[in-house]
Amino acid sequence: MAERNFVVIGHRAHTVADWKLDDLCGGAGRLDVLVRCVTASLWKSHGIRSDTDVWLILNGPPNAPITVHFSGEKIRYLNPDERSTAALIRNGLVKYKNQNKALETSPGVTLEKIGLEEILMRLPNPVLLNENGKDEIKNSGTFILGDDKDPTETEMLILNKLPKINLGNESLLSSACITLIHHRLDEK
Repeated sequence: MAERNFVVIGHRAHTVADWKLDDLCGGAGRLDVLVRCVTASLWKSHGIRSDTDVWLILNGPPNAPITVHFSGEKIRYLNPDERSTAALIRNGLVKYKNQNKALETSPGVTLEKIGLEEILMRLPNPVLLNENGKDEIKNSGTFILGDDKDPTETEMLILNKLPKINLGNESLLSSACITLIHHRLDEK
C-alpha cells in the first residue's frame, strides 16, 4: 500500500478504447484532466514518487466503472507527457475488455471493474478535497478529487462521510491540488 494515494473521479472518461490519443478532451471524455493528475501525482524532477499511487475511476460509457491504478513503486514506461500516459490507459482498456478481475496491463498499471466505494474501503485515511472543507491534512493517506464535474448525488452519499479539506480560497485544477498536497506533505 502506498503512503500517498490520489483518487480521481472521471465522470465522462470512456471505459473502452474508442478514442484517439489526439482527442483526450472530447473523444475520451475529458481524460486529459485525469492524465494531468497522474503526472502531478507521480512525477518529480528526475524520477517517480515510489511512495505514491494514483487511482483513476473511469465512469464514462459504456462499461462504468473501471478503475485504472498506477503504482508509483512498480510503474514502468511512464513519461511525463499526457499522450504517453493516455496511451498506457488506452492500451490497458484494449487488453482489459470484458474482464471481471484485476489485470495488470503494463508494469505498474492495473485495471479493475470497481468504483469509488470499493476503492475507499481499500485505502487508508481518505479525505475529500472540497472548497468548503475545514479539516486538516494531518495523517491523511488518500485524497479524493474529481474532474471538471461536481460529484453526483450517489457519489456524495459516499463522500459526505469523509473529512473535507481545502487548500485555499480559490477553486483549483485537480492537478494543481495534487502538487500543493505533495508540497505540504513533503515539508513535514
